[in-house]
Amino acid sequence: MELLKVNFLGFNLINPFVLASAPPTKDYDTIKKAFELGWAGVITKSIVIDGLRDKTPRIGHLKYKNKIIATQNFEMGTEHSVSQWMEWVKLLRQEYPDRLIYVSLFASSNIDDWKTLASSCLNTGIQGLELNFSCPHSDHNGKGSVIGQNEELCAEITSEVKKVVGNELKIMPKLPYLVHPNESHICKFLIEAGADAFAAINSIAGLCEFDIYNMQPKLNVGGKTTAGGITYDAIRPFGRLIVANIANAVDPKKYPISATGGVSRKIESMIEYFSLGANHLQVCSEAMNYGLEVIDEMKNNLTSYLNETGKTLDEIRGCALPKVVSWDKLDKITRTAQIIEGNCTKCYDCTTFCMYNAISVTKGSVPKIDANACEGCGSCYAACTKDSIALNELSLNV
Repeated sequence: MELLKVNFLGFNLINPFVLASAPPTKDYDTIKKAFELGWAGVITKSIVIDGLRDKTPRIGHLKYKNKIIATQNFEMGTEHSVSQWMEWVKLLRQEYPDRLIYVSLFASSNIDDWKTLASSCLNTGIQGLELNFSCPHSDHNGKGSVIGQNEELCAEITSEVKKVVGNELKIMPKLPYLVHPNESHICKFLIEAGADAFAAINSIAGLCEFDIYNMQPKLNVGGKTTAGGITYDAIRPFGRLIVANIANAVDPKKYPISATGGVSRKIESMIEYFSLGANHLQVCSEAMNYGLEVIDEMKNNLTSYLNETGKTLDEIRGCALPKVVSWDKLDKITRTAQIIEGNCTKCYDCTTFCMYNAISVTKGSVPKIDANACEGCGSCYAACTKDSIALNELSLNV
């Protein structure tokens, strides 16, 4: 479908939905199924020099009213050999020449390991490499976000990998949330080192829930747990921030951004990232939680939105960036809350959210707001579900 096509570093994606490096890209069969269902591309499960065996179990969910709001995992890279992966990606590129395949590389600070992994990917037909500088639960072996917090090491790895692959493969570092507030500096550093694009963000380190009656972690291996990556809806605000800051730091048309972190079937999750400069989207938890078949609904939802608004992805891309500024550039207008009486249902929830004792109520009457006590914080305005509160300008340049 022409409406959904995206050009990424000279390669035309059939749609903007790529599977992130995770269980949905764990092997040949899973990727083949994804391509048959209509996914535009994949970032393979991270390949490693040293073989590993993952823990069991290693994936859990945080739920609210039986709905998954976050997923946690402490899964590492692939258990398959590098040689096996090279056979798979070479075959997949032959079978699906119109799909994007990036291999994710995962190593420690040993530069030679990165170079060896990169070299193995040559002459396979893939389009590029994603450098995993962002896995949040691999600090025990000096990988992932441990590297991502060291801009000089990130740049050195990027530079050495670029020397190995030259112009044959594109280089896309995947950055952690932990780069904030230094996105501008590290991105420019990596561009000088040879980065062609950026992916952001990875999951964010956290601990799973505990059963408060037996003090047992709900996600545990033999009764014990460890830090894991938190993903899905819960981390999207963090992803939005990093994507916006990267887009404001570099030219996203020249150095495109592969946005990931809470991308789902919800149209808001897609358009938010596009409007903040994303070239395309990486999807993980949504596919894990609801199946690879979710791609149809994602394509349909995006198509419907574009048809409804009459906009193209190019028109949306980056349009919200001018709205994201530093705190000191926000205006100095003082605002106070005001009840819109015609909309008010007299639920009085607003009184709960006001921490300044500015809202008073008489049973059966519309709440009253004391403009002198109201500080215009916006809490009641944000909480009202009936659009019954407005924020009005009180004075200028205070």
